[in-house]
Amino acid sequence: MRTQPTKRSVILSATLLLAALTACSGDPEPIIEPSPPASSPTDSPTPTTTPSEAEPESAKAFIRRWQDEALAMQLSGDTSRYRAMTKGCQDCDAFANQVDDIYSGDGAIEIASAKVFRVEQAGVSGGTQIFEFEVVSSPTVVRDSAGLVTQRLDGGRVRFQANLERERGDWHVVRISELV
Repeated sequence: MRTQPTKRSVILSATLLLAALTACSGDPEPIIEPSPPASSPTDSPTPTTTPSEAEPESAKAFIRRWQDEALAMQLSGDTSRYRAMTKGCQDCDAFANQVDDIYSGDGAIEIASAKVFRVEQAGVSGGTQIFEFEVVSSPTVVRDSAGLVTQRLDGGRVRFQANLERERGDWHVVRISELV
């Protein structure tokens, strides 16, 4: 038998989801200095691709696919594919845990879109490749088991820096930070 979440646990869950959705790291500073903004005044999304065996997936394509999976996870509550695309990423795990908590309490997340723009390589450190990108998302609503709105997020444009590592041909996010 499932117990109803307390008002405090719903507020805590919604607050943690807000933090996870913006992927705030414990480190307020970027991992490396951000690159200068692109000179193009307009942004256009690049279509998401899935890797094929003939051509290895590029890091940029992986970031777009990972973001698509983050959106799918929020809509479905299934965190397994998103988690498989990360490795030791604390903020990624916190985000997936919040989605698990919302859906295990019979809640739901409503978000129409989240698109990646301007993926640029910012550096390399050992075997880690560092990328900066922007995500533009639509407003988000979190609902509890009764269908009541517990959280509203405005959406908008957020800049991130992701550390990627490749293992046996597969990319994994090992760290994500919001750039301010």
